Amino acid sequence: MRHGATAANAEGRYVGWEEHPLSADGLAQAEAAARYLSRFRLTGMRTSDLMRCRQTAERIGRATGLTPAPDPRLRELNFGRFSGLTYEEIARQWPEELAAWLADPEHAPPPGGESLASLRSRALAALPRQDGAVVVTHGGVIRTVLAHLTGRGLWDWRVPPGAVVLLRWDGERAVDEPRVWRPEAGE
Repeated sequence: MRHGATAANAEGRYVGWEEHPLSADGLAQAEAAARYLSRFRLTGMRTSDLMRCRQTAERIGRATGLTPAPDPRLRELNFGRFSGLTYEEIARQWPEELAAWLADPEHAPPPGGESLASLRSRALAALPRQDGAVVVTHGGVIRTVLAHLTGRGLWDWRVPPGAVVLLRWDGERAVDEPRVWRPEAGE
């Protein structure tokens, strides 16, 4: 699941490892997702250790009886010097670095940040192997994992704040097509 919305999400900022609390909309999304997830037989929950994920996981925990286990490997991509900036601000302040990152995000990290290869490695290592586990994390983590497990592109996935991705995998690949539940679609 992707954490609920923050003010920085609404402003289109690259947040990365910065701490941002959920907005009022984000809190409502987390509550809606918690109600949705309470319908499933869940076995455990891991969460990014960043505030926006912990706040989301706490709501899921109250609805499901699960205790979230924080794991820093589930953090968003470290955007380095791009953190806190919008795309337009990055393009003005770091045009060459942005071009290099966009040309090869797999291997070329933002200045002071990390590559997608690094993100994928740590995120896959953090995924629980048991059925029924909930993982509360970030949009970049989810897209990177889905791209890897399905063989599709990173930007093929729309995972808005508060969305839940239902995924079955065999430890290497997705077993079937992942489904995305969105809070605005209702319960």
